[in-house]
Amino acid sequence: METFKLVCKNLIYSSFTLILLFVCFVCFHLFFHIKVSFAFSIIMTLTSFALFCFFVYILITLKKTFTFWFFKGRSGIVSFMIITTFTFFFSIYFFSINLMISSELGGNLTLEEKYQLYLIPFQSNKVTIADYQAMKKDKMVSSYKNVMIYYETHEKELIPIIEDVLNRADELTTNLLGDVHDNEIDLILHSSIEDLYEKTSLVQTMGYFDDPNDIVGIAITDLSDIVSNQMPQSFYFQSTILHEYTHYRLQAYIKEQELYVYRIPLWFHEGVAEYVGMYNVAHRYYPFQETSFSHLVTHKDWEKYRLEDYDVYLQSYYAIKYLVDQFGESILKSIIIETAKTNDFNEGFTKATGITIEDLQSQYIKEENQSLQTKNESLQH
Repeated sequence: METFKLVCKNLIYSSFTLILLFVCFVCFHLFFHIKVSFAFSIIMTLTSFALFCFFVYILITLKKTFTFWFFKGRSGIVSFMIITTFTFFFSIYFFSINLMISSELGGNLTLEEKYQLYLIPFQSNKVTIADYQAMKKDKMVSSYKNVMIYYETHEKELIPIIEDVLNRADELTTNLLGDVHDNEIDLILHSSIEDLYEKTSLVQTMGYFDDPNDIVGIAITDLSDIVSNQMPQSFYFQSTILHEYTHYRLQAYIKEQELYVYRIPLWFHEGVAEYVGMYNVAHRYYPFQETSFSHLVTHKDWEKYRLEDYDVYLQSYYAIKYLVDQFGESILKSIIIETAKTNDFNEGFTKATGITIEDLQSQYIKEENQSLQTKNESLQH
């Protein structure tokens, strides 16, 4: 009976200890800088493993009564082993999330952003995870600079075209952002838009960049037209590569500023990518359905308006083009740098440009609309 009571006491104490430890872990990781919490999770992982091994040794070699704090006897040692085991897994969990944050998302996250990221494994609305290994299986591989290109045998003629586009992408993004430390990335060719959708579940798109996996995917709309440089398919193919590679370079630059990647709104990400994808391309302006830039901040926002009657890519392109026309290409880099200083995009934007997002909203297509109106009036007369 005494033994049973002792076991129950030890279980109760260990349960309270585990709850207290978990609360302390959560608070520490939420309130401290990501670098500090990352180091803490490493230390706790190693410490908890060492303590577990120590208590296993004590349990095996115990020759007298064990007493420490509220824990007594062999059941007390087992309780400590349970505590160190859970602490080890707590530490591994936070270590893995912190590693993902620090390596893929940048720094300076708010408490709410950290909280949302720590909850990702427990969210019910999981996104479809693309099987990139299956996509790359049995494909030919060509290496160019920091890019591994995966293609089918009959698509081999695209390789020189892709290499030329990558050279242009490298030059244009370097002019915009300066030198950026490059990671190795994979570029997977999809045989069609339908194939891309089947493999990734991405709707109505010709390309994608998966940042955590360093993967670029490009759909081939018409192989013969692209190889023979026939418009518009050749242009779409090359522009999509420029666009997606710019996403990679832009996010790499943002991380180098120790800034959370999505502190920068999606319209800015997409606008810069479109600006490079459409670089020096003359095209006629036409009216389009626009929305507030405040509606184009997150991926969820973007997808909502993209799949409705809003031309969010064109809107974002004109916004970036307006900024470049008014302030020069260096303004894009300045906006990111100022945002990193304040950890707030709106403040950084205003400090770099002298205007607000609301000012941008009212001005960015004003001249194009006026020019179009004048032209229509002259045609009527």
